[in-house]
Amino acid sequence: DEAQHFHYVQYLVENRALPVEGKTFVSPEVVDVSLGARQWGWASAGSVSASQHLDPAQWIGIPEELDDQEREKWVRRNIWRFNYEAIQPPLYYLVNTPVYAALPDDPFVKLYGMRLLAALLASAMVPIAYLTAREAFPDSRLAVLGAPVGVLLVQGYALNMTQITNDALAVPLAAAAILLLLMMVGRGLSVKRSLAAGAVIGASLLAKLTTVFLLPVALAGLIIMVAYGRVRPLRALKHLGLIYATVAAVMLPWILHNYSTYGDATGASAARPLMSSFFMSPFVSFDNLRLDELLPTYWFGEPIYPFDLWTYTWVAVYVAMATAVIGLLYYILVPGAGKVRDVQMRIVFIGAAFVLGVAISLFLPFGSGIGGVPGRYLYPIMPLSMFLILFGIDRLLRYERARFLAETLLVWMVVWESINFLAYLQNR
Repeated sequence: DEAQHFHYVQYLVENRALPVEGKTFVSPEVVDVSLGARQWGWASAGSVSASQHLDPAQWIGIPEELDDQEREKWVRRNIWRFNYEAIQPPLYYLVNTPVYAALPDDPFVKLYGMRLLAALLASAMVPIAYLTAREAFPDSRLAVLGAPVGVLLVQGYALNMTQITNDALAVPLAAAAILLLLMMVGRGLSVKRSLAAGAVIGASLLAKLTTVFLLPVALAGLIIMVAYGRVRPLRALKHLGLIYATVAAVMLPWILHNYSTYGDATGASAARPLMSSFFMSPFVSFDNLRLDELLPTYWFGEPIYPFDLWTYTWVAVYVAMATAVIGLLYYILVPGAGKVRDVQMRIVFIGAAFVLGVAISLFLPFGSGIGGVPGRYLYPIMPLSMFLILFGIDRLLRYERARFLAETLLVWMVVWESINFLAYLQNR
């Protein structure tokens, strides 16, 4: 999808307006870059299309007279000419416009300049993971230092976030929003914290709507505070309203634009005819969720290149996830497991935020009508997952053994990720 993300920025700079889903085509420069890279869509440019598919002068919109079956066939043949990412909120692309405008006219220079910016934005997840772990459980040296190292070594994150994609901004913004909510849960309510949380949640949504799970996470944080007796229900409700009102204020201009352009709040009515031809709704078949791709694309990136001994890679992944679950349950349920009430409240919030992040990401295709849940949808909760893995190890084992297990898992992952990366290079 990088070509469409690139063109979104180009369109903003050249037209000072947002592209329109289903009507805006990619530019001749995007076609030239795609041909130079011998790539058109998801396949080799030389193997996919007749010459008219690559000539912008011959492109037309979706013919209205086609029935559903013929329309689907037409879209599958011609979707790459459309900027189907035009439906995305504009914040990431606005951040890129100064970079695009300042760089030389060579499209490849602009391409790599914006890739570099994406990598810089995405790298913010390392300090965010450190701050999240320190805020949640500062007494665990293993979790505080291990969580950012874990983020750094997830191969899929590095591969997916070093291209032009709005995930590069949406993911660290969403992770920062969770950190602000964690601080609110642990340190108490204040107008300043609620406004900051609402502003960052709004910015996350203005970068990508898949971060919508942050809204119920904010609600969960306040419910946990009420359950632990830290705040009265009415005061919690007022701060929830303040958070949601701030989110609405940030999102309102884009929502009004969508109503004016598409007749709905998100433009989904325009996106569905294009994207559902490729990614059919899970209401048609549950298999369209493609859950078998969720963990591989999370850990190893997109697309997936299985290799010899692929199954051995998953030993460390499954051990890490099992340790996180068992350690969290042990801490919460077993009496005398080193619990301090305020600390436990923060740990419960992290567990709730992680579960909500996963559950709502799985539900999104049912709401949008566009199938598929790639692993990158879960990257905003990566600091939580890394913290829970290290926290689980820390709670279940003495420090020396906990450190040995954590280091073994990291080395195991690095070895197999290296093999996976070689398989990726061989398949390019």
